[in-house]
Amino acid sequence: MNAKKIGSIYPDFKNEVSRCPGGENIMRCFACGTCVLSCPVSEVTAEYSPRRIIHMILLGMKEEVLGSDAIWYCVKCYRCHVMCPQEVKYPEIIRVLRKMALEQGYVKPLFVNAINEIDRITQDMRCTMLEQIIVRRDSITENDMKEISKFSEKLDY
Repeated sequence: MNAKKIGSIYPDFKNEVSRCPGGENIMRCFACGTCVLSCPVSEVTAEYSPRRIIHMILLGMKEEVLGSDAIWYCVKCYRCHVMCPQEVKYPEIIRVLRKMALEQGYVKPLFVNAINEIDRITQDMRCTMLEQIIVRRDSITENDMKEISKFSEKLDY
């Protein structure tokens, strides 16, 4: 489906997203910001804002959204969805946007495969770390907390 373009604005973009399974509630958003406040990615990357992405969709900024790095930052934890008073289902909208970005040539399949592998690896790492700390739940020390905090320093950003 080719959406009509006005300048760099696609007025039908919000409808295009809302017609996809998972995107049905996009127009319910009234920009309350609950999604941003509940988002763990927003806590570590100030540039990331689910509210901004939804706003851009509603404004018809299709090229900016589908070409944006931001749609790949979501970890699909569903905190925003749980907290949203309008049931916007932001993680599902992200799934829709990623699919559109791939289908419309904004990214290559190998890029999507790499993102999926990163998601798998990070979930595996989280489970491994949780298993280790759960076993020791009653004997966690301040030193353990320092070691956990140091872990992020060891990551090569």
